[in-house]
Amino acid sequence: MEKAIIYTAPKCPHSKKLKDFLSDLGVNFEERCVLTNLETMNEVQEKTGQKGIPVTVVGSDVFVGFDRRTERRLKRTLRG
Repeated sequence: MEKAIIYTAPKCPHSKKLKDFLSDLGVNFEERCVLTNLETMNEVQEKTGQKGIPVTVVGSDVFVGFDRRTERRLKRTLRG
């Protein structure tokens, strides 16, 4: 299974749900906090064209936000 990169913020409830979801699936991920590093927020803007979080990157696939639709898409992508 491919490693994911996630862009989060400490008090964002959707970020927490995303981390829990990935952990439950056994997915390794690298977390990058957008509040502690300006370059990290710039990465989010470059990848998505916006500043919304959470953002998940798996290979060349980028997922913005975390809801049921995103959850289904992530599962398909992560399971190949």
